[in-house]
Amino acid sequence: MAIGLKGLTSGLGDVYSSLLSSGMSSSAGGGLGGLANSSLLSDYASIKNGSYGRMLKAYYAKQTKETDEDDSSVSKTKAGKDSAASSSAKAVQKSASELNDLDYSEENTDKIYESVSSFVKDYNSMIKSASNSKVGAVSNQANQMNNTTYANYKMLAKAGITMNADRTLSINEKTFKKASMSTLKTLFKGNNSFADQVSDRAGQIYRYANNGNSGFYNSQGARTSLDTSSILNGIV
Repeated sequence: MAIGLKGLTSGLGDVYSSLLSSGMSSSAGGGLGGLANSSLLSDYASIKNGSYGRMLKAYYAKQTKETDEDDSSVSKTKAGKDSAASSSAKAVQKSASELNDLDYSEENTDKIYESVSSFVKDYNSMIKSASNSKVGAVSNQANQMNNTTYANYKMLAKAGITMNADRTLSINEKTFKKASMSTLKTLFKGNNSFADQVSDRAGQIYRYANNGNSGFYNSQGARTSLDTSSILNGIV
């Protein structure tokens, strides 16, 4: 049997009157009962005059706004692009490709040196722009690039190429031209050479710099998972 709005209002009024009477008698007698009833009366009054409903409405509106702002922030980060890193990475790929096509013979040493010098210059431009990129995936690739270079530092040193504190490279012409052709070929020609590894990483930087993040990264450039529940609770 359905209860009409008038009947419900009347029923609530009876409950209110009953609570009021109970609260008054309990208060007169003292004890926790009076306090509990007082709290119930306060809650009922809030519901009846609409203040409780307004409070709930304001709370959920605030939660929705904060969630929308967080989602917008994530979206902007994910869509971020970096033209400087993109162009410098493309230049590195071109330089690396030219190194792979060179004739590695003693009579071609001067040409090899010029090409490697251009490669080092392009590498330095890319590592600087990528390391400082605001696109997390790009800066992460710069970290990986630096690791690749460090793993080859002994071989690079034989060709007069050294790592600097700012992640860039320096090349010494005299030492380079004394290096064996087998060392130079290992570094700059063929699959899995140092230049080939750098070119592959440059390709990743180019892709991420043009398309924005493919995932989410922390301040150290490490990939993390996105916890949507954390975003909703406002703790990301």
